[in-house]
Amino acid sequence: MTNNFTPIKTTERIQLLDALRGLAIFGILMVNMPLMYAPISKILAGAEENLSTPGIIGESLIKLFFEGKFYVLFSMLFGYGFYIFMQKSTPEKSILPTFTRRLFFLLLFGLTHVVLLWAGDILVFYALFGFLLILFRNSSNKKIIGWSIAFISIPSLLSIFGVVMMAIFIAVPQAQESIQASNEQSAETMKSLIEQAYQVYSSGSFAEIISIRLKEYLALLPGLFFFYPVVMGMFLLGFYAARRQLIAQYREHLALFRRMFRWTLPIGLLTSLFYAFSYYKTDYSMPDAWSALSTVGHTLSGILLALAYVSGMVLLFAKGKMNFLFKWLSPVGQMALTNYIMHSVITAILFHSYGFGLFGKISVWEGIGLTVVIFSAQIPLSKWWLSKFLYGPLEWLWRSLTYLKIQPFKRSKNIA
Repeated sequence: MTNNFTPIKTTERIQLLDALRGLAIFGILMVNMPLMYAPISKILAGAEENLSTPGIIGESLIKLFFEGKFYVLFSMLFGYGFYIFMQKSTPEKSILPTFTRRLFFLLLFGLTHVVLLWAGDILVFYALFGFLLILFRNSSNKKIIGWSIAFISIPSLLSIFGVVMMAIFIAVPQAQESIQASNEQSAETMKSLIEQAYQVYSSGSFAEIISIRLKEYLALLPGLFFFYPVVMGMFLLGFYAARRQLIAQYREHLALFRRMFRWTLPIGLLTSLFYAFSYYKTDYSMPDAWSALSTVGHTLSGILLALAYVSGMVLLFAKGKMNFLFKWLSPVGQMALTNYIMHSVITAILFHSYGFGLFGKISVWEGIGLTVVIFSAQIPLSKWWLSKFLYGPLEWLWRSLTYLKIQPFKRSKNIA
């Protein structure tokens, strides 16, 4: 049985939201790129030894201004979109079954992405946490903010708890020896996986690449408690922002955005500097104070600078400054799912053995340049595509599956 719900019309879209999505897509690619031309499992090994000075500078710039900031922004926008979607409900009929179906197909997109393209997919957990978000749809604002803070705090609390427990255990000589042996074994296992990944991605068959990708994905799963609770917290924060119509009615909240920008930018930059410094001090094979501080710095700097970026964009938009930026970013954001998946398609072709085989042969600065080139290409391509079609190809497929009905695709001459 079908329903009468329909997707939001292109003429009803909020340009500022699309521009923020476009900005998030750029930032996410900048952070993901080093994990696409090298094994993603390297993030479990910590800072790379013997990295050149230019490499350290490039890596530090990514950590200062991008890492941890844009998945936070994208997560807030997901929560904002959840509120907009829920507003389609009527007293006679709930939109909830349609939204759960939407999440189910997002989960399938994510799983396909993991198997065929890249182990760093975020869509799987967006879908899973989306089901959890449903539970908060009727919660009070106070409860939403409280739970948001609770979820955001989880990675830092877990990291601190791990450091404390490690300090207690290593105080016992017998336990210290056992822990050291276990850590050395884990480090050797991870080193072996990384070496195998370098070899397979650069010269293996398609089947072998899928196999090593799944091994990396499974190796990353234990770390989800140090990453994805923040996603859920930002879902809730975005949901709260949508309730207050902070973006849809941004002109009524400009004073708030000005205060937000003044506070979050300097504090966010300071905490981001602290995170980058602590990252290079952290020994990932043995949790210590630096690893806990790195986790805290990563979380705080990510949220603060994400809020600074949002408030800065809102203030620019309100003043009518840099309109070209919004015209560039909005089409990319309107096709966010397609452009996100295209990042993996393009880099797989460039780096893997069945393409140009450049895996492990790209420097940090070459990766930054490649990020700019790919995103720069997506701007005119997205604009051109949307001049011909109502949605991006994956957005159209997702909507058709969500509403159990083939959606209009080609743009009519009567639609602006």
